[in-house]
Amino acid sequence: MPHSPPTEHRTIVAVDVAEFTRPDRTVADQIAVQEGLYGVLRAALTAAGAVVDECDIEDRGDGALILIPPSVSKSELADKLPDRLAAEIRRHNATHARPAQFTLRVGLHAGDIRKNANGWVGNAVVQTFRILDSEEAKTELSRSGQLVAFIASSYFYDEVISQDPGSAPESYRRIDVSVKSFDGYAWLRLHGGRWEAGASPPALVAGPAHDDVVVRSLFPADEMKVLEGLLSGVETDRLPMLVRRATRARIPLPRFPSVWEAFLNLADVNADSDGIPPAIEFLELLAEELGADSAAELTEWVSQKIYNLRRTEQRQERRETRGPIPEQPFLHLMIVVELDAIDETRCVLSFWRQEDPLEWPPPRGGPHELAVGELERRIDEVIVQAESEWSDQAVSVALEFVMPRPLLQMPIMAWRKEYGSGYPRPLVYDYPLALRSLERMRSAHWHRIWRMRWESAVDDTPSIRRIHPYGPAEARENPIDAVLSESTWVGMVMDEPPSAHPDPSSGPDALTAALRAGVPLVVWHPRASAADLRDLVGRLVTGEGGISGVPARHRAAHLAATEDDLIRNLVVLLDDPNRKIGPGGPPPTSSGGLE
Repeated sequence: MPHSPPTEHRTIVAVDVAEFTRPDRTVADQIAVQEGLYGVLRAALTAAGAVVDECDIEDRGDGALILIPPSVSKSELADKLPDRLAAEIRRHNATHARPAQFTLRVGLHAGDIRKNANGWVGNAVVQTFRILDSEEAKTELSRSGQLVAFIASSYFYDEVISQDPGSAPESYRRIDVSVKSFDGYAWLRLHGGRWEAGASPPALVAGPAHDDVVVRSLFPADEMKVLEGLLSGVETDRLPMLVRRATRARIPLPRFPSVWEAFLNLADVNADSDGIPPAIEFLELLAEELGADSAAELTEWVSQKIYNLRRTEQRQERRETRGPIPEQPFLHLMIVVELDAIDETRCVLSFWRQEDPLEWPPPRGGPHELAVGELERRIDEVIVQAESEWSDQAVSVALEFVMPRPLLQMPIMAWRKEYGSGYPRPLVYDYPLALRSLERMRSAHWHRIWRMRWESAVDDTPSIRRIHPYGPAEARENPIDAVLSESTWVGMVMDEPPSAHPDPSSGPDALTAALRAGVPLVVWHPRASAADLRDLVGRLVTGEGGISGVPARHRAAHLAATEDDLIRNLVVLLDDPNRKIGPGGPPPTSSGGLE
């Protein structure tokens, strides 16, 4: 009698694509479904704690047999696999035409099996495929509109699922199974569908839903009715910001006319890698925005839902990493100009438009190749477009111009917008303006000391004595780069405007020395001396907001100035290291533009 192979205990997962051979599927569609199935399985198994390379996987044409090693926790698999499979199927279906979309039946079992030259054999494998072929499971999945039907064997349910609340045992129901020689029962769960957690708050036990309320996989109809009551009529000026934060800006979304419409759309968006659905995150952010008095019931609902989803730890991690929206937030539009490496009359314009004051960097806009003389008009177009995108936000905006050294003399305080109206309006009327250095942005090896100098200015509101040359007189007798190496200095007033192309043979000029030393604030005037500017600079660096408030104070002084006031031509360069566009900034370009 031949020697029998040794037994191995494995968790057994069998999957089958529902209606794989339905008439509307071509061979190309079937290939797309099969490839999509394996992509879904790899991603979901990995997220559920299984190393795919350590699993044995056998293809079954319209499905697969996956044997998971004993090192993988059965309870963790039962907890995480349903959510991750459904999320990955949504991702696949969202990017394929209907014939290439699919739903899935999944059989769950565990037992001792053997491997021979032809594959894996054993009663446990046979039983898994028998319960997978349950007619009731097929029928229920087809008419439910859900994505996944999980069919657990009686052994797997009793020993694993029912023992762990995190596996949501109350979401399964017992079904009879009679397939070929197997006659018994199993436990069926239609993913996310029509079950009600026993610990739900009393407010969620409601009557039948209105006919026009859509039952969603994550939110049963009674919950949707209660949520509609909580959210209808709620208004916030920060709705776009809350939506972006809830989705972590992973996908582009339209503007929503109401909080309720935003929630309905987010309810169809996949959970992130930590398993927290964007719709739940949105409700929590909204509750924080409204405050405890106005959102007590909503806060309680979110807490209970997170508990039911077993995502309390992940929720706490999110809370620790996200900061609150400031009481007076600013959105920033950063405009970056790069000179052509060959022809300095040509440049490339890019921009970074913020949608959430706590998210940086946003996606890059542009680039646009143009003549330097066309900058003001093209920047006008960028600003007008940005204002259209921000039209439903009640948030202040600041503009930042990151310029190469030869263009630091550009008169940004005199630039205008809305030329198309025939009555262009000065930018300074509507925004604080900040001039920034592209040279510093690109030079990552200067950034550490720059950040240190900035933090010292933020922690200690700078006085006029921390601005060179208004500090200790003895320091002015030394070379400028030696002087600025002292951590005292957070700003410098230059005696004359910086040269567009300094002579390197004469040593570091004042601007280069300031950039290298991490000095964030540099000021100069085309005609006035540093002594003439003392009072004006003193007002710029002191006041509400510390050094971060310099652009706002510069704007206020400019708006109040008379025609011959020194402020009219004062140039203020202020670099905040908290808003960068990469470790070294954008690369220089050639006449061919950006790739």
